[in-house]
Amino acid sequence: MRALSCCVLLALTACRVEPEYIGDGKLYQVAMTRDTAPALEIEEEAALFIVETRAELPVREPTAAERAELARASSPFPRLPWVRRDDIAIQVDFTLTNLDDAPRNIDVILNGANEFHEYVPRVLMDEEQAIPLHAQWERRYDLGARQRLAQAVREEELDEMAVDLATVVNGAPNSDEIVYFENNSASDARAKPFIPKVIPGLIALRLGLRATQAANVLLEVSVRVRDEADKLADDDEALLEQMPELFETVLPEN
Repeated sequence: MRALSCCVLLALTACRVEPEYIGDGKLYQVAMTRDTAPALEIEEEAALFIVETRAELPVREPTAAERAELARASSPFPRLPWVRRDDIAIQVDFTLTNLDDAPRNIDVILNGANEFHEYVPRVLMDEEQAIPLHAQWERRYDLGARQRLAQAVREEELDEMAVDLATVVNGAPNSDEIVYFENNSASDARAKPFIPKVIPGLIALRLGLRATQAANVLLEVSVRVRDEADKLADDDEALLEQMPELFETVLPEN
């Protein structure tokens, strides 16, 4: 197991795990160009462009003894999660660059997966436009020509994504509003009755760009994690294999 260094003050100070970056090259890139094909198109002037990449945490395979401890059912999941919400803290840092000589309007979107389910927002269609439902985290940016900006998605925001996904799976009505980034599950009367007692942590993210017209835009993302419960694999440890229920898609309702 990885060696962890921590300071202990009067035996009361908690161990603080050093963050580390994941992924080959420690950087994920998502690019949209003027040649990007639309994900959905009603007519030439009513299209939706979405490009994404996936970041998966290197979660280690549980031992036989650890797996046996997960066998108990934990509604709405068939067993206890191997990775819980407090086991791995995640932060996402990104830069967004407009490579065009004209202003562009672009959304940065993040959606998460735990070991049971993956959140995939639906798109509503009418005769004139495609209307995407909310991603678990999203922001819209009005970029000037050749503008570049940087932002962080904090650990508490990723934790809220984990809670929202579990809450939606547990039957919360109007899942599009549950995941809306300005609604906090701890204070949302619609969400609180449906928050499970045990919440799985996120073990994968989809990082992406969304726009109503193609543009030359680059998203560069780093994913930083703190392994609070020794759930990430060392180089000589086996990675978590997909279990039968892994990544069942959750299609939200509006």
